[in-house]
Amino acid sequence: MNNLYWYTSSYKQHFHFSRIVISSKGFFLAEEKVLLPNFKQFIFKRNSEFIQVILYESEIHQEIYLFVQECSLKNRFIDKLQSKGFSSFHQDMFITDDEPIKMIAQIEASIKYFEEEETLHIYGQQMWHDNAYIVGNRAALQRLQDQITQALQYGEKKDVFFPNDGEGYDLYVACVDDQFNWENLEAPYHDTEIFEKRKQPTKAFNKYKIDG
Repeated sequence: MNNLYWYTSSYKQHFHFSRIVISSKGFFLAEEKVLLPNFKQFIFKRNSEFIQVILYESEIHQEIYLFVQECSLKNRFIDKLQSKGFSSFHQDMFITDDEPIKMIAQIEASIKYFEEEETLHIYGQQMWHDNAYIVGNRAALQRLQDQITQALQYGEKKDVFFPNDGEGYDLYVACVDDQFNWENLEAPYHDTEIFEKRKQPTKAFNKYKIDG
């Protein structure tokens, strides 16, 4: 089972946790477990496939979080979601524990709030032997450090960063094994006068669905 989840949240004052109904058009609720007063797990079924969903009320952040498992059904489940107040599943985290208390601790440790002072610029190589640059303030570099640590632990990790114009972008990091065939990836240079438009390095990622 994939332990990568995409999540969104809604303010607690808008909902009563026990009254929230999670449903998605075309999906059958196969199982619902109330593991703690503020923690529920759901398993939904479509045809012969299953997807796991988690609903969690955080006393620390005063928000209710909805987590949807990464799998072949994820996009359809989110697109057809009928539960009000939950949208924009842009953030993700790995939830690897099975015990509710440990899962909550992992969730709270992974929840991120973006600060305006976090700024990160990445300048790639135009051609062979060119320099590459990563320029960021301390907060952004600490976030990047945490992302790399998670990629080392889980194999892959995505996070969102912001340049100084405030236009956010996704940064993907993959930790491949020593037997990885680098011939599956194109060279990273991006001078369009010398190289054709580069394809995305999709073969380095298994957990994230990246368009080529």
